[in-house]
Amino acid sequence: MTRDRLAYLARARGTTMSALLSDVAERLETEQRWCDIEAAYERMQREDPDGWAEYLGELAEWEVNTATTDTAAAQEWPEYNQ
Repeated sequence: MTRDRLAYLARARGTTMSALLSDVAERLETEQRWCDIEAAYERMQREDPDGWAEYLGELAEWEVNTATTDTAAAQEWPEYNQ
């Protein structure tokens, strides 16, 4: 029975079924959001190839412009400079 499975998982994780279901719902919402984003990318590639090319160009430009090291951030969080 599904309820028993959820109760077991909640106990094993030291939480309530409500909290477990909330966590699962949040994960599923995030997964769905990314599915929606991927579908929008595919739709744009198919229906608006010029717009897709423009998007890729802007993305490449953004990556080039942000490729340099942020020295302020490097000083603030030295543990990430390894």
